[in-house]
Amino acid sequence: MKSSATPYNQPQSQPGSSQFSSNSRSKFTLYNFAGLQKAHYLVDTKVVNCATVEENLEKQYDYQVFLSKSAKIIKGSSGSLKISGIQAEDNCIFYKYQQISQEIYEGLISVPVTQTDVSVLAFARANLAQGYLNTAKYALVSSFDATLTKKHAKALTNLEITELERDLEEVIFEPCILKKHTILNSIEVNNKISLWSLIKLLEKHKSSIIINLQHLQENYQRQGAKRIEGIRDQEGNIVKPKLTTEYLDDAEYVQMGSFAVNHNTANINMLITKKVKLVGTEDGSKINEVAGILVTELKKFRNYTIISDGKVNVKSLKVKISSKKVFELLKLKGVIAKNGLPGEEEEFDFRVEWDLRFEHLPLMDFDSSFGSLEKVFKELATIKIISSILSAHLQQESAVYIHEQLEELQNKYLSKSIYINFPTTTEYSNLEEAIASGEIDSHFIHKIDIGSQEILNLSKLYSANKFLNRLYEGYNQDTGDKLEKLRFDITLDTNIICGHKNLSSRLKLTKVDELMRQIFDNFLGIEDNGTIAAILLKTGAESLLPILEAKWQGKGVMKEELVAAFIKANNQLKAYTEKIYREQVSPLVFYIGATGLIPEQMNGIAETAEAIGAKYGDLQFSKHERQGTFFEVDNSIISIYPKKEYYSTIVELKFPIKSG
Repeated sequence: MKSSATPYNQPQSQPGSSQFSSNSRSKFTLYNFAGLQKAHYLVDTKVVNCATVEENLEKQYDYQVFLSKSAKIIKGSSGSLKISGIQAEDNCIFYKYQQISQEIYEGLISVPVTQTDVSVLAFARANLAQGYLNTAKYALVSSFDATLTKKHAKALTNLEITELERDLEEVIFEPCILKKHTILNSIEVNNKISLWSLIKLLEKHKSSIIINLQHLQENYQRQGAKRIEGIRDQEGNIVKPKLTTEYLDDAEYVQMGSFAVNHNTANINMLITKKVKLVGTEDGSKINEVAGILVTELKKFRNYTIISDGKVNVKSLKVKISSKKVFELLKLKGVIAKNGLPGEEEEFDFRVEWDLRFEHLPLMDFDSSFGSLEKVFKELATIKIISSILSAHLQQESAVYIHEQLEELQNKYLSKSIYINFPTTTEYSNLEEAIASGEIDSHFIHKIDIGSQEILNLSKLYSANKFLNRLYEGYNQDTGDKLEKLRFDITLDTNIICGHKNLSSRLKLTKVDELMRQIFDNFLGIEDNGTIAAILLKTGAESLLPILEAKWQGKGVMKEELVAAFIKANNQLKAYTEKIYREQVSPLVFYIGATGLIPEQMNGIAETAEAIGAKYGDLQFSKHERQGTFFEVDNSIISIYPKKEYYSTIVELKFPIKSG
């Protein structure tokens, strides 16, 4: 409740009225990053002089900020403010913000517009301190300070937000610094098609586009540390595989690949494939058949990161376009150029090599909307746990090939899905030496995860076999012998019965344990709690249910039937998971990483690990996560934290190409 101790606590005024003189009044518009008007504010200034300041917020105002440049204090609130640590000689100002309609704003002709005033920057700094990240950034961009906006627009982690706070305070307390900044007259708005929308368009029409592979490789910056085929012996020497691959063609162009958005980073990758054959490393002998399977046209895959951590990594592609309709569509979007010049006036020519330009496009549409996150994490976690159990059964199994065939495939570096699977190692044997020589560098990227109020993210879940040994013990039903170590795959050939361990008092069970135990108890037939059935029915994998029910009832199930059912169900679970990521999670992750904002409809307040951990004591944080920022949305928690990644600095060709 507001106090009546201050003389400024008057009955609510009409919008736009004030008890302050007109020369202490200003107004500004709050814009978003797309230059759209979000709100209009009237600002009244009150100067006070006292050692301890307590100020109520009058009814007509929505927010107030206290500023003392001499004491270097900025503090804001939508209610009363009490400020201590002020000396009598300190300068003290209160900015009172009243949100008004556009009509009233435009009618206040005599009130000066002060977009670049300190009151706007103080509004940004105060909101930032309270966790209103979007509002703070909107105020920053509304100040027209292009220098600060460019530097801090995507600030998300603790360190980045701290740097933004420091820079805001610097220009507020030392305004002469602004002389070095670029201050615009308005917000720079990029109305071109977003890269997000362009990628979806390219995905739809990729069959009509071929890419100049040499140009891509020569202008590509690798986003990870390069790995080479082979393993290192005890002396650190590289031992090459007995086989290698040769490409079936050296074509200059390749078909435009498929695009995929990463699950927890603002990355978009383009996957390109080329056909290869297996050959002997020493004699070049061709391998045409393995385990009775023709392997003359295998595929090798290479991912090219188009957008990395919310930044353009591939500025342009040189392409040829076979469809006039697709060409006209891309030309209309303004992304086609010829010899470095805009292609708006060019006519379709399938013989011409065009520049498909990604640079200078906005990454995301700021008006993007997203569905509720409620129950999304619980669903993903449950599916992942069940899928992990099924995968643990299937490590050495195939519905198509027998064990001898799988061994032969493995000896020839092929997976049971007939994909090339060479062992790889890093080019360097010593990371510090590679960094010192300049071969390897590092950067921090934003990891963005979805979690709950009990479990921060999916990485907290145990692998199936690890959790099986953590809480369960098993016996051979035929011999009665207790197994020293449990593995799901041995249950396919041996009649194993599992039960709960007698747990040590030192073992502290977590919310991860509770979730996983419920699912494991159901899968192992210890308790029919319906968890497995609910997920299998939802994901379309219900054909596994009769198989599991037969096992729970002690009925015999043929191993071949069990393996086939597990493989089918696992594929369906993984497909459903990808659907959730593709439709709900990945677009949100990309939006946050690409814009530095939380979607407006989510109304999340930025919190530290300490703050969110104090609210929800079951959450567990890694070292990296403790440096992050957290938003509570729809009973879910979005976490954004920095992660160091190493990458190779030298550009090298990945596919052989025709020279000349």
